[in-house]
Amino acid sequence: MAEASLLDYLGPGDHACLVFDDEPVWARGVAAFIRAGLRQYHRILYCGPGAGRLPGVLAGQGLDITAALDSGQLSVAGAEAAYLSDGVFDPEASLAAWQGEVETARAAGYRGMRGIGDMSWALRHTGIDQLSWYEARVNRICVDGYTTGVCLYDRRLFSEPDLCRVTRSHPATITRYTDPSRVPLLHAVRTGKLGLRLAGEADLSNRQALRAMVEHLVEDTATDRAPVTLDLSDLRFADSAAARILLASAADGKHRLRVVGASRSVRRLLAFHWSGPAGSLRMD
Repeated sequence: MAEASLLDYLGPGDHACLVFDDEPVWARGVAAFIRAGLRQYHRILYCGPGAGRLPGVLAGQGLDITAALDSGQLSVAGAEAAYLSDGVFDPEASLAAWQGEVETARAAGYRGMRGIGDMSWALRHTGIDQLSWYEARVNRICVDGYTTGVCLYDRRLFSEPDLCRVTRSHPATITRYTDPSRVPLLHAVRTGKLGLRLAGEADLSNRQALRAMVEHLVEDTATDRAPVTLDLSDLRFADSAAARILLASAADGKHRLRVVGASRSVRRLLAFHWSGPAGSLRMD
């Protein structure tokens, strides 16, 4: 029961991986996520195998989605329509489709966009490297502060090494053992064109997600002389690898990095790992 209720802690900017191991947990998790989205007037898109049975499953959780389906606030798509163009997984096309859904939701006046995907289809249609790459790039969409994404992974289908790979591409992972006070573990939102605000903890569990978000930020500075700004006011913890990822945006001297609000321990960690040119890093 805990996994489902923890999804209520998520909001715009979050991209979480829900790891489950039985159908009731899957049903409660999907119902909790959709119920919160309907309540907050978010546009919601569910994608995954067995999409046709979703209304019946949610009815069993006390959630009638008839009106939401009729109004278009909620859409349901099978794995083939959502991920498998011509039967083949094209991660770039899927990312473009998700971005298009976000733009449509904004234009329609929804307060947010929610995407929830059951990733069971991936076992037969893609390798773990491609899947991890795709999940890391989804962060570039969610970090807009408007979109919330949840990916469902069945522990009974994926090996533990593969699960570790895909979960590290998510800023937050939720299982039956997750501490509610640590949901989401890492929250990231873009602040303007050249800024990123981080809250929570950056460590091994979300390393690939952090790298994807920082790389995206750097790409957006390619033709801009303004410094990249990292707001770390609410970042409780970062390990050494996370510090190096944060500093990489200015380590080559091509960009300048401004860090604001970092705690004393995080400032010390960044200073210890900094090896870039003088003047490229400023910590306020």
